[in-house]
Amino acid sequence: MTSERQKAANQANASHSTGPKTPEGKAAVRFNAIKHGLLARDVVLPGEDADAFEDLRNQVRSNLSPVGPIEEFLVDQVVNAMWRLQRLARTETALIHWRVHDLKTNLLFAKVGSYEQSSYLDLALVLPVITDIAAHAEAKEALEQAKYERDRDELLVGRAIDVDAKEGDAFGKLTRYERSLERSLFSALGELRKQQKRRRDRPPPPILEAVALPEEGTER
Repeated sequence: MTSERQKAANQANASHSTGPKTPEGKAAVRFNAIKHGLLARDVVLPGEDADAFEDLRNQVRSNLSPVGPIEEFLVDQVVNAMWRLQRLARTETALIHWRVHDLKTNLLFAKVGSYEQSSYLDLALVLPVITDIAAHAEAKEALEQAKYERDRDELLVGRAIDVDAKEGDAFGKLTRYERSLERSLFSALGELRKQQKRRRDRPPPPILEAVALPEEGTER
């Protein structure tokens, strides 16, 4: 049993830990506690929760109970597809959020400009034109907030899809990507079931008959 003196010593040693303190050092060891860190490095993007990925992987493995390298590989494919599908849902939300606030930024920019430049007076046909300093200050504040929401780092993955999509077809691209991931998921699950059924149906190896040993005192 650990003595009170030993417990105190352990706590003192822990308080003097020399683990990484800088962001760079923490990033370098962020997967050290993950049992299957190599897969995490392949799938988890910077800024995503590696612990959440590992929790998902452990739950799926516990549910599917793979045996052997082939089943392990197929389970990893299932986890991979599930994680990417979850990311896809977040990406769609980020893309909508970015587009909404990008549109709002443009409208507010024009609204602020309506007070500052006479060339914006024709905007009165589509939105209220600012004519007093208080409304102008309020619009400028709303514009800065809209810019902040539009430029948040959490939305970069959605913006990346938007940049990569052709002719503004970002949501169509997301839909096609979702279907591809779902096919990969169900294909891996189907193949895993076949492998597990084949393993369960495989006849057990023959049991060798016990070799009779000579009785004590008899010649061999």
